[in-house]
Amino acid sequence: MTSTDGPPGLPCPVCGTPAARPPAACPTCGLPAVGQAATVVARLGATIEEFARERDALLATLRAAAAGPVAGPRPAAWAPAPPPPAPPVSVPHPVAATPVAATPVAATPAPRRRISPQQVLVGLGALLVVAAALAFVAVAWTRLGVTFQAAVMATVTAAAVATSAWTARRGLRATEEALAATGAALLAVDLGAAHALGLWGLDAVPDRLWAGLSCAAVALVALGLGRLTRSTVTWPVVALLAAQPVGLLLLPDRPAAQAAGVAVLLGTALADVLAVLVLRPALHRLALALAGLWAALGALRGVGVAWEQGPAQSWTATAVLVVAGAVAVLLLRELRLVDLRRVAVGAAGVPALALGGSLAGVQVAGGELAGSVAGVGLGLVLLTAAVPVRSAPAVLAGLLTGGATLAGAGAVVLADAGRTDLLALLVLAAAVPATLAAVLRPEVRAPATGVALAVPALAVLLASDARLLAPEVAGLLLALTAAIALGVATLRARWPEEVTAAAAGAGTGLLAGLVAGTAGAWGQVGIDLAVTGTAAGVYAVVMRRRPVAVLAVADLVVAGWIAAAGADVRTPEVYSLPAAAGLLLLALPALRARAWSWSAEGGAVAVALVPSAMVVVTDPTALRLVLVVAASALLTVAGTLAHRQAPFVVGAGALAFVALGRLSVYAPLVPRWVALATAGLLLLVVGATYERRRQQAREAVAWVAQMR
Repeated sequence: MTSTDGPPGLPCPVCGTPAARPPAACPTCGLPAVGQAATVVARLGATIEEFARERDALLATLRAAAAGPVAGPRPAAWAPAPPPPAPPVSVPHPVAATPVAATPVAATPAPRRRISPQQVLVGLGALLVVAAALAFVAVAWTRLGVTFQAAVMATVTAAAVATSAWTARRGLRATEEALAATGAALLAVDLGAAHALGLWGLDAVPDRLWAGLSCAAVALVALGLGRLTRSTVTWPVVALLAAQPVGLLLLPDRPAAQAAGVAVLLGTALADVLAVLVLRPALHRLALALAGLWAALGALRGVGVAWEQGPAQSWTATAVLVVAGAVAVLLLRELRLVDLRRVAVGAAGVPALALGGSLAGVQVAGGELAGSVAGVGLGLVLLTAAVPVRSAPAVLAGLLTGGATLAGAGAVVLADAGRTDLLALLVLAAAVPATLAAVLRPEVRAPATGVALAVPALAVLLASDARLLAPEVAGLLLALTAAIALGVATLRARWPEEVTAAAAGAGTGLLAGLVAGTAGAWGQVGIDLAVTGTAAGVYAVVMRRRPVAVLAVADLVVAGWIAAAGADVRTPEVYSLPAAAGLLLLALPALRARAWSWSAEGGAVAVALVPSAMVVVTDPTALRLVLVVAASALLTVAGTLAHRQAPFVVGAGALAFVALGRLSVYAPLVPRWVALATAGLLLLVVGATYERRRQQAREAVAWVAQMR
């Protein structure tokens, strides 16, 4: 059976001998599988020739589509002549080809543009020509006739422009741009000199008007020349830059035209955005940068007029800003040049700030701040309307920015006027959009929950500052607000809003104590801390938050102390027993785990018994003595039975301290011989039973030490 892997007659890749059929080797050089090797080499050559033909066809098409003749690369003098095209070789497909994964080629970084010596020379020459023109106008104007000198300047300007067009057709780009810039500068010099030196009575035209007309003339001439020589970049740049100040220069400089100046600034920004439609792509960034500059100036000027000028100018500037913002959003949405959300933020925030200034000047029968109150209300309405918006990010950004700006501007005016009573009501109303956002918008639920819980506390503080609420009432309301916040944290356990709700509750509870404490209402302080501590305790038990539990117990203990101090209670147990109960409550987990007694109930037992034992010694009463001795004995027995060291040591120590303290009072009354005899007998007994007592002492110490 004859193989068809390779056609006979293909040359051997090594020696050129006609290849034998596979799998035979080359008869001349011995190359193994010469038929398959010759086939592969022939296929590679055919592919390379096909790529070369496609390259030549593409280059021919690009040269034909170019604006001017593009010279092809000239071969070097030493380059050999290209070989004649080889005849096409018919190569069959291989039997099995292994696919090779394409290796991504790293993009070659664009070379940095550098200023060539030619550009430096041309630029210096253009600069010297313009300097010479200025010197000619400044020095030679009085020596030569006005008409003659004007003709000279016009001729030089026209020559520069014409030469720029001639070099453009020759493909001399650097010279073309330099001469175009020279012509534009000479045209500006011509117009300025004609007015300054009174050519044909032009000095009678006002300076501002002539400057505006000159800029317009330069822009029109540059625009026309740009249409004639489309390859020149300088002309559209000159036209764009010269047209910028035309509106402001032609505007009358009068105080009544301040709102009109805002309209001119924003109109110039709008014209720059529209210029993007007709300018070449290389100038889009310049046009957008100029538009942003004029828009910023117009926004600043418009807000200043709205806040500083009279009602007519203020409302006119606000209306101009509103219209400009709407037009900017609609236009840029169609052009898709920038992120629409950023545009919406500016288009809503700036008019809202201006509207706040206009409303601040509104005075009605209800009061001079009625406009600011209405502004805050309108801002809250916008914030509320923004809550259900989901499918329009730009609308959402605009509503949030406008509402927050309007509400903030009105709040600043009310605070500056000292009307904290009105501000308290409006701040309380701000809880509505915050609560709706916490319920309907999961992505902002945590911060919205914090705001919704903090706003009522702020309203209570403002109302207390305005004397609408007594400090006692304000403190109680703050405590209830803190309890509600901690309740929300308990209900929303292990959700992101738990942390913000707990933080709001802790801060509000602290404010409750401070507000009541500054007024000297210590009983009310105790009630506020008790309410907050109870709510915090419930949250700590449910969530098993030990730090919160410590704070809750501290609140409750301090609340009890404050209440007792306010009632002028001086019994020490009233202060020590609540603290001991709090410590014992915190020790419940350790007691359940059978932890070491000193780290579990040791602190509670010591705080409960030691102060009372000291008072029994210094200021004894029969009832306290009986209770302290009974409690000490009970603790000693309980520690012995439960094998707990802390209750045993504290109870036994308290009994010993009380006994010694009570007996020390009668020591001076005992006769000296009785004391001497007692001491001697004691020493004799101890000496006689020394070894036995020593062993018992060791056993007692070891027994106590083995307790937990």
